[in-house]
Amino acid sequence: MYQIENNIILKKFLFLDRIYLFVFFMPAKMTLSVYDDVHNQKAEGIAYDLWRINNSSNRVNIKHDIITNNNNSHVLIQANTVEDLGSFEIVLYVKDYFEHCNPNLDVRDSRFTLPFGMNDLDRDYHLNVHITPTGYTCTL
Repeated sequence: MYQIENNIILKKFLFLDRIYLFVFFMPAKMTLSVYDDVHNQKAEGIAYDLWRINNSSNRVNIKHDIITNNNNSHVLIQANTVEDLGSFEIVLYVKDYFEHCNPNLDVRDSRFTLPFGMNDLDRDYHLNVHITPTGYTCTL
């Protein structure tokens, strides 16, 4: 028998007339979805870099990837321990995406840099980004 509360799995079982309780923490995760407001569609095919920010200035590249299945939220980070939490930046390479959709669009910036943080292991985060050739809006 088990139950899930706040991303914590509590598992109970009876063995030799004693009840044992095991606690397992479910990892926190950050998911991402990107929406193209110009073409009124989910923005698939955008390349990005994910950076960890250490001590407010030292940046460590975690991964380079492409958002391919935007029908579901794209998982950026899965934090299994407190050490996995912290400050991050995602760099979206939007110029290539918009030029692929419409070569006649005037794209002001080649990339958008979005800072964000993860502070709790007991919750999931979702970064929802809306892009245009001239800027972006996002909610966490």
